[in-house]
Amino acid sequence: MADLKKSGEFGLIDRFRSHLKFHSPRTKIGIGDDCAVYTGKTGKYQIISTDALIENIHFKLSTTEPHLLGRKALSVNISDIAAMGGTPCLALVTLGIPKTLPKKFLDSLYRGINEVCLEHKIEIVGGDTSASPSHLFINITIVGEAGKKQLITRSGARPGDKIFVTGTPGQSALGLKLLSSSRKKWKGNIKFKKKMIQAHKNPVPRLVESQKLVNSSARITSMIDISDGLAQDLLHICEASKVGAVIREEWLPKSMELKNLTSLNNLKIMDYILAGGEDYELLFTLKSEDVRKIIDQFKNAKTPVTQIGEVTTHPQKVILLNEDGKSQSLKKLSGFDHFRTKKK
Repeated sequence: MADLKKSGEFGLIDRFRSHLKFHSPRTKIGIGDDCAVYTGKTGKYQIISTDALIENIHFKLSTTEPHLLGRKALSVNISDIAAMGGTPCLALVTLGIPKTLPKKFLDSLYRGINEVCLEHKIEIVGGDTSASPSHLFINITIVGEAGKKQLITRSGARPGDKIFVTGTPGQSALGLKLLSSSRKKWKGNIKFKKKMIQAHKNPVPRLVESQKLVNSSARITSMIDISDGLAQDLLHICEASKVGAVIREEWLPKSMELKNLTSLNNLKIMDYILAGGEDYELLFTLKSEDVRKIIDQFKNAKTPVTQIGEVTTHPQKVILLNEDGKSQSLKKLSGFDHFRTKKK
């Protein structure tokens, strides 16, 4: 407690500022005034998003390294910008800090934030700090931009469009499961377990993949990032677009590590792939005649894209075709909802 009392709020802000190394030439006024000021680009939409991470809701200090927490706090916001075909420019960080939290924790937290800022050329231009009675609270507001002809929303999917996903969903949810039940004797390769935990603690926003999509000649009709679970986020697209969807179980990408660990530990792999959440992969739709363009474009990419289904005419109805030929409605298959369900 004495650690934070000694520096005070403004000393703490100066300490945070010393960790931040990226400065944009477009920023005219950054940290230190009532508002940040920056110049926009002609022909671009300005896009903005905000997200909060709350101790014991989104993370536990007992299982989360502060450096990775800083990385994740900014990365999940960047993912929202990527989901709309944009690029991030600047961000504001607001912290609610328990007086018992040591400065070295906050230094490490900002080291993680700074790493992501340098990787994606984002300047932290302000925010706020406040004392918190007991728990750490992190809120980040991020500002980005998207070309007026490249902005992608959730509402453009049309019947006949094909549904694709980047990467391999489900790994973050299993990583959380491993962290939440560390005393359990988990079967499987330790490297596989570490990869799942890393997917949860240090997600990678798909900015590169998003830019490949928006700069492609293929017509991307809708997109969302998977934060609440593939099934639930696909339903969000269907609701916004007033369409339905069919996805095929055998087409869903399944990582070798996820298949191995769920099999060895008697877990249902589809629970993690469909309802896991916090993968921050991109789920998108495109015109059927442009499928070959996207497959060819991502043929040698680090992150694969996989066709998983098709948009249908049945409003807000998402169907899973199982490998045995039976169909299952995913309407009731929930991902994460803060006020209704627990994470898988």
